[in-house]
Amino acid sequence: MNVNVGGLIRRERQKQGLSLRELARRVGVSASMLSQVETDRTRPSVSTIYAIATELGLSIDALLSEEEAEVASAAAVADSRPRRGAVPPAAAELNCQLVQPEQRRRLELESGVTWELLSDLLPHLVDFMYVTYEPGGSSSSSGKLMRHTGTEFAFLLRGKLKIQVGFDEYVLQPGDALAFDSSEPHLLVNEGTEPAEGIWFVLGRRLTPDSHAARTGWRIDGPVTRRAED
Repeated sequence: MNVNVGGLIRRERQKQGLSLRELARRVGVSASMLSQVETDRTRPSVSTIYAIATELGLSIDALLSEEEAEVASAAAVADSRPRRGAVPPAAAELNCQLVQPEQRRRLELESGVTWELLSDLLPHLVDFMYVTYEPGGSSSSSGKLMRHTGTEFAFLLRGKLKIQVGFDEYVLQPGDALAFDSSEPHLLVNEGTEPAEGIWFVLGRRLTPDSHAARTGWRIDGPVTRRAED
């Protein structure tokens, strides 16, 4: 299910009393470009969609939802019989959630990047996505590094993907996993000739400074996890 985020962004901006120019200024894009995003005439980059979500206080699962999906979800709750092609019930009504391939909500971004939501069972706590970078795909069309709150966990299934975190570069191949602090400037690029596909978790995009400090007070040494001061 392809999702157009423009209408949701516009409604949320207007609900918060923000002008188009003001949100564009905060996000760091032109008002013209943001207008094209809101009217679904252009696709935002990964860095732009994260910036918009941060400014509006939206989670990724909120960006990947739409009124039609909510209506279908309510119908699925009313009829609990499992069937293929039904939209999963709202996460608030469940303690378990099955999402089949045709039920995934898809967001096609600029520069050949696609996000598919794998679950919204824990909204606002973790973004659980199937991510595809087409050949030449990048998290930023300008090549600019981005940063946001949280921690990213990436597991590559196929293809190759270069990830720059700060001054370090990593080239992930199938089976490789990488975790990094998303507040560090980073850039993801597929320089190969085939799509790079993987499973992504983005955890704690809404952590408070205190909870972030508590989380980073731990480290992993070999197979044992212990406090950094031990």
